[in-house]
Amino acid sequence: MTRTIINRKGLAALAGVLIFAFFSGSLRASTLPFGVFGFPLDISANVKETLLPSGAITFQDSQPLFDTVQGQSAELLDISSTGVNDSGRSTNIHGAFASSLTAADGNGGVGVSQLIFGLPDPSGQDSIRQLTAQSIWTQTLKYTGTFPIDLTVHLHVPTLQVGLLGVPPRRTGLSATETAEANGAFVRTITHPDLTIAGGQVEFGLRESERQIPSGSDVLNFADLQVLGNTGEFTSQGPRFNGDDFNPSFTLDSFSADVDLGVLHTGDILSYVYTLTAEGTTHGFERGYFAFLGDPFGGEVISDNLSFTATPVDAAATPEASTCLLMLSGFAGVLAWGRRSRRRH
Repeated sequence: MTRTIINRKGLAALAGVLIFAFFSGSLRASTLPFGVFGFPLDISANVKETLLPSGAITFQDSQPLFDTVQGQSAELLDISSTGVNDSGRSTNIHGAFASSLTAADGNGGVGVSQLIFGLPDPSGQDSIRQLTAQSIWTQTLKYTGTFPIDLTVHLHVPTLQVGLLGVPPRRTGLSATETAEANGAFVRTITHPDLTIAGGQVEFGLRESERQIPSGSDVLNFADLQVLGNTGEFTSQGPRFNGDDFNPSFTLDSFSADVDLGVLHTGDILSYVYTLTAEGTTHGFERGYFAFLGDPFGGEVISDNLSFTATPVDAAATPEASTCLLMLSGFAGVLAWGRRSRRRH
Protein backbone atom coordinates (compact mmCIF):
# COMPACT_ATOMS: atom_id res chain seq x y z
CA MET A 1 0.00 0.00 0.00
CA THR A 2 1.31 3.44 -0.91
CA ARG A 3 0.26 6.60 0.91
CA THR A 4 1.62 9.85 -0.47
CA ILE A 5 1.22 13.14 1.37
CA ILE A 6 2.28 16.32 -0.36
CA ASN A 7 2.40 19.63 1.48
CA ARG A 8 3.57 22.84 -0.16
CA LYS A 9 3.89 25.85 2.11
CA GLY A 10 5.13 29.16 0.92
CA LEU A 11 5.17 32.24 3.07
CA ALA A 12 4.07 35.39 1.33
CA ALA A 13 3.25 38.85 2.56
CA LEU A 14 -0.40 39.46 3.41
CA ALA A 15 -2.07 40.93 0.33
CA GLY A 16 -2.89 44.26 1.96
CA VAL A 17 -5.68 45.08 4.36
CA LEU A 18 -8.19 46.27 1.78
CA ILE A 19 -8.11 48.05 -1.58
CA PHE A 20 -10.98 50.31 -2.54
CA ALA A 21 -11.30 52.14 -5.84
CA PHE A 22 -11.89 55.86 -5.78
CA PHE A 23 -13.61 57.83 -8.47
CA SER A 24 -14.35 61.57 -8.13
CA GLY A 25 -13.69 61.26 -4.42
CA SER A 26 -16.34 58.56 -3.84
CA LEU A 27 -16.15 54.93 -2.75
CA ARG A 28 -17.12 52.35 -5.36
CA ALA A 29 -17.74 48.60 -5.35
CA SER A 30 -14.37 46.86 -5.24
CA THR A 31 -13.10 43.29 -5.60
CA LEU A 32 -11.16 42.19 -2.54
CA PRO A 33 -8.17 39.86 -2.26
CA PHE A 34 -9.03 36.20 -1.66
CA GLY A 35 -10.49 35.69 1.80
CA VAL A 36 -12.73 38.48 3.02
CA PHE A 37 -10.70 41.69 3.33
CA GLY A 38 -7.54 39.72 2.50
CA PHE A 39 -7.17 38.41 6.05
CA PRO A 40 -5.95 34.86 6.80
CA LEU A 41 -8.41 31.99 6.61
CA ASP A 42 -8.42 28.33 7.62
CA ILE A 43 -8.16 25.59 4.98
CA SER A 44 -8.21 21.80 5.06
CA ALA A 45 -7.57 18.87 2.69
CA ASN A 46 -9.20 15.53 3.61
CA VAL A 47 -9.27 11.98 2.20
CA LYS A 48 -10.97 8.84 3.50
CA GLU A 49 -11.51 5.21 2.52
CA THR A 50 -14.47 3.35 4.05
CA LEU A 51 -15.98 -0.15 3.96
CA LEU A 52 -19.78 -0.40 3.95
CA PRO A 53 -22.21 -1.23 5.43
CA SER A 54 -20.07 -1.61 8.58
CA GLY A 55 -18.61 1.89 8.27
CA ALA A 56 -15.09 0.67 8.99
CA ILE A 57 -12.50 3.28 7.98
CA THR A 58 -9.47 1.66 6.36
CA PHE A 59 -7.63 4.95 5.82
CA GLN A 60 -8.19 8.57 6.76
CA ASP A 61 -6.02 11.67 6.68
CA SER A 62 -6.68 15.36 7.18
CA GLN A 63 -4.31 18.28 6.75
CA PRO A 64 -5.68 21.46 8.32
CA LEU A 65 -3.82 24.76 8.06
CA PHE A 66 -4.86 27.74 10.19
CA ASP A 67 -4.45 31.47 9.53
CA THR A 68 -3.06 30.83 6.05
CA VAL A 69 -1.72 33.49 3.73
CA GLN A 70 -1.13 33.65 -0.02
CA GLY A 71 1.20 30.88 -1.16
CA GLN A 72 0.17 28.24 1.39
CA SER A 73 -1.71 25.07 0.40
CA ALA A 74 -2.77 21.70 1.77
CA GLU A 75 -2.56 18.66 -0.53
CA LEU A 76 -3.34 15.00 0.09
CA LEU A 77 -3.14 12.00 -2.21
CA ASP A 78 -4.27 8.58 -0.95
CA ILE A 79 -3.39 5.71 -3.28
CA SER A 80 -5.62 2.81 -2.26
CA SER A 81 -4.44 -0.75 -1.76
CA THR A 82 -7.56 -1.94 -3.61
CA GLY A 83 -8.39 -1.22 -7.25
CA VAL A 84 -6.97 0.84 -10.09
CA ASN A 85 -7.49 4.24 -11.67
CA ASP A 86 -9.43 3.76 -14.91
CA SER A 87 -10.92 7.26 -15.13
CA GLY A 88 -8.70 8.50 -17.94
CA ARG A 89 -7.64 11.39 -15.67
CA SER A 90 -4.56 11.80 -13.48
CA THR A 91 -3.02 9.22 -15.80
CA ASN A 92 0.29 9.25 -13.91
CA ILE A 93 -1.55 7.64 -10.96
CA HIS A 94 -2.19 3.95 -11.63
CA GLY A 95 -3.84 2.83 -8.39
CA ALA A 96 -7.29 3.81 -7.18
CA PHE A 97 -7.01 7.13 -5.36
CA ALA A 98 -8.59 10.03 -3.51
CA SER A 99 -7.02 13.48 -3.95
CA SER A 100 -7.58 16.93 -2.46
CA LEU A 101 -5.97 20.33 -3.00
CA THR A 102 -6.96 23.35 -0.91
CA ALA A 103 -4.96 26.56 -1.39
CA ALA A 104 -5.08 29.83 0.49
CA ASP A 105 -5.44 31.77 -2.77
CA GLY A 106 -8.71 29.99 -3.62
CA ASN A 107 -7.30 27.34 -5.95
CA GLY A 108 -8.53 23.84 -5.32
CA GLY A 109 -10.10 20.62 -6.47
CA VAL A 110 -10.99 17.05 -5.44
CA GLY A 111 -11.08 13.69 -7.19
CA VAL A 112 -11.70 9.97 -6.58
CA SER A 113 -11.29 7.00 -8.93
CA GLN A 114 -11.63 3.28 -8.20
CA LEU A 115 -12.17 0.18 -10.36
CA ILE A 116 -12.08 -3.12 -8.43
CA PHE A 117 -11.80 -6.48 -10.20
CA GLY A 118 -12.50 -8.72 -7.19
CA LEU A 119 -13.96 -8.34 -3.72
CA PRO A 120 -14.08 -4.81 -2.30
CA ASP A 121 -13.22 -6.27 1.11
CA PRO A 122 -10.81 -9.24 1.06
CA SER A 123 -12.19 -10.44 4.40
CA GLY A 124 -15.65 -10.75 2.84
CA GLN A 125 -17.33 -8.93 5.72
CA ASP A 126 -18.31 -5.83 3.72
CA SER A 127 -19.68 -5.60 0.18
CA ILE A 128 -18.99 -1.94 -0.68
CA ARG A 129 -15.85 0.23 -0.77
CA GLN A 130 -16.07 4.02 -0.73
CA LEU A 131 -13.51 6.77 -1.38
CA THR A 132 -14.10 10.39 -0.31
CA ALA A 133 -12.06 13.55 -0.91
CA GLN A 134 -12.84 17.03 0.46
CA SER A 135 -11.42 20.54 0.24
CA ILE A 136 -12.64 23.10 2.81
CA TRP A 137 -12.20 26.85 3.18
CA THR A 138 -13.57 28.63 6.27
CA GLN A 139 -13.38 32.11 7.78
CA THR A 140 -15.02 34.00 10.65
CA LEU A 141 -14.57 37.72 11.20
CA LYS A 142 -16.15 40.74 12.84
CA TYR A 143 -16.96 43.83 10.81
CA THR A 144 -16.01 47.00 12.70
CA GLY A 145 -16.36 49.41 9.80
CA THR A 146 -18.44 52.56 10.08
CA PHE A 147 -20.56 52.20 6.95
CA PRO A 148 -22.80 49.25 5.95
CA ILE A 149 -21.64 47.26 2.91
CA ASP A 150 -23.26 44.61 0.73
CA LEU A 151 -20.85 41.67 0.39
CA THR A 152 -20.96 39.34 -2.63
CA VAL A 153 -18.93 36.19 -3.28
CA HIS A 154 -18.00 35.11 -6.80
CA LEU A 155 -17.73 31.31 -7.12
CA HIS A 156 -15.57 29.94 -9.93
CA VAL A 157 -16.45 26.24 -10.04
CA PRO A 158 -14.03 23.76 -11.67
CA THR A 159 -15.22 21.20 -14.24
CA LEU A 160 -17.47 18.54 -12.67
CA GLN A 161 -17.37 14.95 -13.91
CA VAL A 162 -18.96 11.74 -12.64
CA GLY A 163 -18.70 8.30 -14.21
CA LEU A 164 -19.53 4.63 -13.63
CA LEU A 165 -17.41 1.74 -14.89
CA GLY A 166 -18.86 -1.64 -15.87
CA VAL A 167 -22.57 -0.89 -16.29
CA PRO A 168 -24.02 -3.26 -18.94
CA PRO A 169 -27.36 -1.99 -20.30
CA ARG A 170 -29.05 -5.34 -19.58
CA ARG A 171 -28.59 -7.84 -16.76
CA THR A 172 -30.09 -11.26 -16.14
CA GLY A 173 -31.37 -10.11 -12.73
CA LEU A 174 -31.27 -7.34 -10.16
CA SER A 175 -27.76 -6.67 -8.88
CA ALA A 176 -25.71 -4.33 -6.71
CA THR A 177 -25.36 -0.77 -8.02
CA GLU A 178 -22.52 1.79 -8.06
CA THR A 179 -22.56 5.56 -7.36
CA ALA A 180 -20.42 8.61 -8.14
CA GLU A 181 -20.92 12.18 -6.87
CA ALA A 182 -19.14 15.53 -7.14
CA ASN A 183 -20.66 18.44 -5.24
CA GLY A 184 -19.95 21.79 -3.64
CA ALA A 185 -21.63 23.91 -0.98
CA PHE A 186 -21.19 27.47 0.26
CA VAL A 187 -22.77 28.08 3.68
CA ARG A 188 -22.75 31.54 5.26
CA THR A 189 -24.05 33.09 8.50
CA ILE A 190 -24.22 36.68 9.73
CA THR A 191 -24.64 37.11 13.49
CA HIS A 192 -25.85 40.57 14.49
CA PRO A 193 -24.93 42.29 17.78
CA ASP A 194 -28.46 41.54 19.12
CA LEU A 195 -27.66 37.82 18.50
CA THR A 196 -30.19 37.44 15.69
CA ILE A 197 -28.86 35.35 12.82
CA ALA A 198 -29.25 35.58 9.05
CA GLY A 199 -27.82 32.97 6.74
CA GLY A 200 -28.26 30.57 3.89
CA GLN A 201 -26.46 28.22 1.56
CA VAL A 202 -26.09 27.29 -2.07
CA GLU A 203 -25.24 23.84 -3.44
CA PHE A 204 -24.22 22.48 -6.82
CA GLY A 205 -23.08 19.18 -8.28
CA LEU A 206 -23.84 15.94 -10.10
CA ARG A 207 -24.76 12.51 -8.76
CA GLU A 208 -24.78 9.39 -10.94
CA SER A 209 -26.12 5.99 -9.93
CA GLU A 210 -27.34 2.80 -11.58
CA ARG A 211 -31.06 2.32 -12.04
CA GLN A 212 -32.55 -1.11 -12.74
CA ILE A 213 -36.00 -1.91 -14.12
CA PRO A 214 -37.32 -5.48 -14.68
CA SER A 215 -38.13 -6.02 -18.35
CA GLY A 216 -39.41 -9.43 -19.38
CA SER A 217 -36.82 -12.10 -18.74
CA ASP A 218 -34.02 -9.66 -17.85
CA VAL A 219 -33.36 -6.26 -16.27
CA LEU A 220 -32.75 -2.90 -17.91
CA ASN A 221 -29.72 -1.29 -16.31
CA PHE A 222 -28.78 2.32 -16.98
CA ALA A 223 -27.18 5.42 -15.47
CA ASP A 224 -29.47 7.77 -13.58
CA LEU A 225 -28.14 11.35 -13.29
CA GLN A 226 -29.22 13.90 -10.66
CA VAL A 227 -28.34 17.58 -11.01
CA LEU A 228 -27.96 18.80 -7.44
CA GLY A 229 -29.01 21.95 -5.60
CA ASN A 230 -28.70 25.30 -7.37
CA THR A 231 -26.71 24.01 -10.36
CA GLY A 232 -29.47 24.82 -12.84
CA GLU A 233 -29.67 28.40 -11.55
CA PHE A 234 -25.94 28.96 -11.97
CA THR A 235 -25.47 27.68 -15.52
CA SER A 236 -27.71 27.18 -18.53
CA GLN A 237 -25.48 24.50 -20.03
CA GLY A 238 -26.44 20.92 -19.26
CA PRO A 239 -24.17 17.98 -18.42
CA ARG A 240 -22.66 16.23 -21.46
CA PHE A 241 -23.09 12.44 -21.78
CA ASN A 242 -20.09 10.54 -23.18
CA GLY A 243 -22.36 8.20 -25.20
CA ASP A 244 -20.96 5.01 -23.64
CA ASP A 245 -23.76 2.92 -22.07
CA PHE A 246 -21.25 0.47 -20.55
CA ASN A 247 -19.10 3.18 -18.94
CA PRO A 248 -21.46 6.16 -18.72
CA SER A 249 -20.08 9.51 -17.59
CA PHE A 250 -21.37 13.08 -17.47
CA THR A 251 -19.35 16.29 -17.59
CA LEU A 252 -20.39 19.81 -16.62
CA ASP A 253 -18.00 22.53 -17.80
CA SER A 254 -16.54 25.06 -15.40
CA PHE A 255 -18.95 27.88 -14.54
CA SER A 256 -19.20 30.96 -12.34
CA ALA A 257 -21.89 32.29 -10.04
CA ASP A 258 -22.40 35.32 -7.76
CA VAL A 259 -23.93 34.84 -4.32
CA ASP A 260 -25.07 37.81 -2.22
CA LEU A 261 -23.90 37.23 1.37
CA GLY A 262 -25.99 40.07 2.76
CA VAL A 263 -25.37 43.50 4.28
CA LEU A 264 -22.73 43.89 6.97
CA HIS A 265 -23.27 46.53 9.66
CA THR A 266 -20.93 47.59 12.43
CA GLY A 267 -20.49 44.72 14.90
CA ASP A 268 -21.78 41.96 12.60
CA ILE A 269 -19.90 38.65 12.61
CA LEU A 270 -19.64 36.89 9.26
CA SER A 271 -18.86 33.16 9.00
CA TYR A 272 -18.68 31.04 5.86
CA VAL A 273 -17.64 27.51 4.90
CA TYR A 274 -16.95 26.48 1.30
CA THR A 275 -16.66 22.73 0.67
CA LEU A 276 -15.85 20.67 -2.43
CA THR A 277 -16.51 16.91 -2.21
CA ALA A 278 -15.93 13.95 -4.52
CA GLU A 279 -16.97 10.42 -3.54
CA GLY A 280 -18.11 7.11 -4.95
CA THR A 281 -19.03 3.53 -4.04
CA THR A 282 -18.47 0.18 -5.74
CA HIS A 283 -19.26 -3.48 -5.10
CA GLY A 284 -16.24 -4.58 -7.10
CA PHE A 285 -16.15 -7.52 -9.55
CA GLU A 286 -15.00 -5.40 -12.55
CA ARG A 287 -17.07 -2.40 -11.57
CA GLY A 288 -16.11 1.04 -10.34
CA TYR A 289 -16.58 4.81 -10.53
CA PHE A 290 -14.86 8.17 -10.69
CA ALA A 291 -15.83 11.69 -9.61
CA PHE A 292 -13.94 14.96 -10.05
CA LEU A 293 -14.39 18.62 -9.22
CA GLY A 294 -11.26 19.88 -10.91
CA ASP A 295 -8.33 17.44 -11.01
CA PRO A 296 -5.50 18.71 -8.82
CA PHE A 297 -3.09 15.88 -9.68
CA GLY A 298 -4.03 15.91 -13.34
CA GLY A 299 -3.18 19.54 -13.92
CA GLU A 300 -6.71 20.99 -13.89
CA VAL A 301 -7.01 23.48 -11.04
CA ILE A 302 -9.27 26.51 -11.18
CA SER A 303 -7.79 29.70 -9.77
CA ASP A 304 -9.82 32.21 -7.77
CA ASN A 305 -12.50 29.74 -6.71
CA LEU A 306 -13.65 32.46 -4.32
CA SER A 307 -13.42 36.22 -4.65
CA PHE A 308 -15.38 38.89 -2.79
CA THR A 309 -16.83 42.28 -3.70
CA ALA A 310 -17.87 44.96 -1.20
CA THR A 311 -20.44 47.54 -2.32
CA PRO A 312 -21.66 50.54 -0.27
CA VAL A 313 -25.32 49.99 0.52
CA ASP A 314 -26.35 53.55 -0.35
CA ALA A 315 -24.31 54.80 -3.30
CA ALA A 316 -25.66 58.34 -2.82
CA ALA A 317 -24.34 58.37 0.72
CA THR A 318 -20.87 56.97 0.03
CA PRO A 319 -18.20 58.75 2.04
CA GLU A 320 -15.68 61.15 0.62
CA ALA A 321 -12.10 60.01 0.28
CA SER A 322 -11.14 61.88 3.45
CA THR A 323 -13.53 59.76 5.52
CA CYS A 324 -12.66 56.42 3.94
CA LEU A 325 -9.77 56.09 6.35
CA LEU A 326 -12.38 55.45 9.04
CA MET A 327 -13.62 52.43 7.10
CA LEU A 328 -10.13 51.13 6.53
CA SER A 329 -9.31 51.42 10.21
CA GLY A 330 -12.49 49.51 10.97
CA PHE A 331 -11.44 46.66 8.68
CA ALA A 332 -8.03 46.64 10.32
CA GLY A 333 -9.74 45.80 13.60
CA VAL A 334 -11.04 42.56 12.08
CA LEU A 335 -7.65 40.86 12.13
CA ALA A 336 -6.92 41.78 15.74
CA TRP A 337 -10.36 40.53 16.78
CA GLY A 338 -9.81 37.20 15.06
CA ARG A 339 -6.42 36.72 16.72
CA ARG A 340 -7.79 37.49 20.18
CA SER A 341 -10.70 35.10 19.68
CA ARG A 342 -8.35 32.29 18.64
CA ARG A 343 -6.12 32.81 21.70
CA ARG A 344 -9.12 32.67 24.02
CA HIS A 345 -9.95 29.23 22.64
